[in-house]
Amino acid sequence: MIQIQKLGQFAGHKDCIYAIGKSQKDNHFYTGAADGYIVEWSHNDKADGVLISRVSRPVYSFLLNSEKMQLLAGTAQGSLHCIDLNQQAETRNIEAHTLGLYDLRAYNNRLISVGGDGIINIWDLDTLQLISRIKGSDKSGRCIAMHPSENEFAVGFSDFSIKIYDAETYQLKRTLNLHRNSVFSLSYSKDGKYLVTGGRDAMLKVLNIENDFELLHDIAAHNLHINTIVFNPENTLLATGSMDKTIKIWDAHTFKLLKVIDKARNQSHSTSVNKLLWLDNQNLASVSDDKMIMLWEVKNN
Repeated sequence: MIQIQKLGQFAGHKDCIYAIGKSQKDNHFYTGAADGYIVEWSHNDKADGVLISRVSRPVYSFLLNSEKMQLLAGTAQGSLHCIDLNQQAETRNIEAHTLGLYDLRAYNNRLISVGGDGIINIWDLDTLQLISRIKGSDKSGRCIAMHPSENEFAVGFSDFSIKIYDAETYQLKRTLNLHRNSVFSLSYSKDGKYLVTGGRDAMLKVLNIENDFELLHDIAAHNLHINTIVFNPENTLLATGSMDKTIKIWDAHTFKLLKVIDKARNQSHSTSVNKLLWLDNQNLASVSDDKMIMLWEVKNN
């Protein structure tokens, strides 16, 4: 049985929060919002966060390069901001996309970015030199998922498609047309067996990768857009967050719904849940349009 306990909440942002990412420090994490603030918070301390940087546009995405002590942040303008965490100062601002930079992923010393221009950019993670530029769609690229083996990655687009690319050659392997509207979130299971997708149509779709991306489950999971899909590190639980203000916890193997976190029962968010982050196997952080960060203990007894 799943038990949910709200451990606390954090306030300080002045506008909708769109991005959350782990810090290089234990029990710390970063958030980015429409106010342009990038803030570091402590899981164990519910006091005010520490301002790391401020950029001129809403922050949509994060990626931590812990080896270089560098935080990369994508914005609504399509810029990629490089922040030195030792100095807590911005060192570079790269015009990566002509519209919003919605997601960032890293693997094998490579960085992938996708944006509102429909472009997939592949960068050298150390130098941030552009390696390859792929025209994925005429519509926005909204999300990226990297297979655990790092042999392929998936990108979700606002043309309703999901495209699978070879991670070495960057060649398009296949196109999946499963959703009736924009794809906002993708996640591979930690064992690499499943790709789980969601978007504006509020449907959660589970694909069996080992059987040629067979559609295993087609679930009317939320009442409004699914914004975020995340597996916990030990691959036992899946969490989804939605514009319908709820967080839902699913079994990561059967994809059975286990728990709903909402305002009435759990004093949860009052507006859209935009991103979720597992801090460990049972601590889940959520961010929302309501300007709040909330921390949940999800116990599977």
